[in-house]
Amino acid sequence: MGLAAYYYGGGKTKDLPRHLRRLRDRAGPALDKGRDAVREAAESAQDLPERPPLTEKSRIAVYFAPCHPLNPSGVDDHLVRLLKGAERSIFCAFYDLQLAEVADVLVARRKAGVEVGIVTDSAYSDRDALVQCVEAGIPVVFDEREPFMHNKFCIVDGKRVWTGSTNITENGMFRNNNNALLIESGQLAVNFTAEFDEMFRDKRFGGRSPKNTRFPELSVDVVSVECYFAPEDGVQGEIIDEIDDAREHIDFMAFAFTSREIANAMAARMKKGVRVRGLFETRNAASKYSRAEFLAEQGAEIHLDTNEYTMHHKVIVVDGATTVTGSYNFSSSAEERNDENVLIIHSKRIAELYAAEFERLTSR
Repeated sequence: MGLAAYYYGGGKTKDLPRHLRRLRDRAGPALDKGRDAVREAAESAQDLPERPPLTEKSRIAVYFAPCHPLNPSGVDDHLVRLLKGAERSIFCAFYDLQLAEVADVLVARRKAGVEVGIVTDSAYSDRDALVQCVEAGIPVVFDEREPFMHNKFCIVDGKRVWTGSTNITENGMFRNNNNALLIESGQLAVNFTAEFDEMFRDKRFGGRSPKNTRFPELSVDVVSVECYFAPEDGVQGEIIDEIDDAREHIDFMAFAFTSREIANAMAARMKKGVRVRGLFETRNAASKYSRAEFLAEQGAEIHLDTNEYTMHHKVIVVDGATTVTGSYNFSSSAEERNDENVLIIHSKRIAELYAAEFERLTSR
């Protein structure tokens, strides 16, 4: 049950922690049932109002999912157009590659002489789209380990980077709430290419990844961008540094939020008068290790998502000026075991777009 229904039914803010505990106890498998069932695309897609991409002199664009599969300007179409435009190289680190249209483009660009390489998580090695790439001769490297190769990025021609929370799947594009960024920056491409090479060429994943991000702080025109990879770059500490700087408000959207350290940092800011609001994926808010109940007890305004599939964002917006986003869930697995990436973008215009997404999802 979402918070709107909770309050409509007479629920009180002071009783919210107890409500979350009851939800956790009752939920069990019922919340997961049917989550991953595949429906016909036209029936399952959510028709959303058109939201043009945000640009900073056209070098940073932000897109949100889900989109309708027939929408010619959906997040999937932007990715396909990026790949079709590749002239020299496409290097992909995709947790899950399922979309046939993306596989088709990768195969076509390889046949056209473009260098194409893929790193992916072993759990999805039997995807038809991935098998198609392998059969076409595209070299694919699997992580072959229990923790996730959880990235969702690609580098095109050594100058454009696609990243964010969006898996290259039907669910990721057409059902789940997600975000993706396309950034044109040679320095950012150097960072992501080095991360790709660690996995693709050197087979170094997780804790074996070296700390070698060449440009952890860079500028894209007038925008300051920080770039970090987990576990080697101490991402959690960088996120906490941004939270510690909050003076007015913090809004976040979290598929999974189990980090005590990040939650404690938010609680400390609330004691200083900072307003904290959070949107949790419903099924994970009720988990044993979720920080939803703790943050509610500390005074945070907590919302549960209403998407029948998944609210998959991993976003924090600080003071309407700084945005933390990427593949990194706020968890110990993301910090210590998985392969992840995070961008911290210091731009009021970008923060406004993510804040608008928060408002849209919490006002349902």
